[in-house]
Amino acid sequence: MTFINRFVSMLTAPSRVFDDIRESRVGWKQPWLIISVMYMVLTFLSLPIQVALLELNPQDVSPEILDQQIRMVDSFGWVWVVLTPLGVLVMQLIVAGLTYILVTIMSQRATFKQYLSLNFFAGIPAMIGQLLSVVLIRTRGLERIMGPEDARMSFSLRALAPPDSAALKGLYGGVEFFTIWSLVLLAMGLSRVFGMSRAQAIGVVIPLWLIMVVMLILGEIFGGMGG
Repeated sequence: MTFINRFVSMLTAPSRVFDDIRESRVGWKQPWLIISVMYMVLTFLSLPIQVALLELNPQDVSPEILDQQIRMVDSFGWVWVVLTPLGVLVMQLIVAGLTYILVTIMSQRATFKQYLSLNFFAGIPAMIGQLLSVVLIRTRGLERIMGPEDARMSFSLRALAPPDSAALKGLYGGVEFFTIWSLVLLAMGLSRVFGMSRAQAIGVVIPLWLIMVVMLILGEIFGGMGG
């Protein structure tokens, strides 16, 4: 299958992609490129949102410093876009590496390259969710951003969390439609590629979700401090 075919198949017929991974017909580079391109677009679309947040001057810095910060985003934003593929690879290597031990315990057929490929492919729906959120924020208009909460939009239960609880915001934020979709795909792939039982696959996926929730909670804590 081609680059585009595998992208579409992960959303419509993921078992075809899982079979390609199992039979080593595709490696980790193709899904890495898919995710990288999506993340580059996400980063590019997010830059004006970051500028809009800076212009609110939440840290109450001097006009000169604020102007420098805005110019830095305007001038070096493209560097973040260009470096995105490297950041995506490093992050995925860390996350996959942390949970690969569980994978090898559950299945002797597992290889790290196949698991890395599966992680990249399974992450496609989650990336679609992030892109859709940014597009909706941009469509609504940057002029409507009056605070950090206006620059957030997700398909999660975060809005139901108490406003003063960073932990619950992070926990509820982890219950997000596109993220759950990705985790379900990962569990399906673990069963299809490595022959795991449903319980074994869930045993690998839950720690990944917990890692994500911890990162969300830390983001809520430090984001609140910054605000």
